[in-house]
Amino acid sequence: MTDSEIFLWGVLGSVAIDVIAVVKIYEAQEITFPARYSRVWYYVIRLMLALIGGGLAVAYGIDKAILAVNVGASAPLILTALSQGVTGVTPKPGAGTIEN
Repeated sequence: MTDSEIFLWGVLGSVAIDVIAVVKIYEAQEITFPARYSRVWYYVIRLMLALIGGGLAVAYGIDKAILAVNVGASAPLILTALSQGVTGVTPKPGAGTIEN
């Protein structure tokens, strides 16, 4: 698969998350859309997130469509983990040294 195809599959995976959210709203007893769906910035941010999802799929060097969809759908979790970094880890004394 080409990088463009992987990118599009990743974008599709990210968009699929919103489709599922809207389906849940329609399946509810009382259909009320959250206020976020009436804001332009919501769609701008979601588009950016979908593009990042596609970019992550390409960056991971994925060669299968289903894996690209998975990475695109997981983009918010991946980005959250990256933004938090490694916290709460205290190196043990002498860690990282080579002993003979």
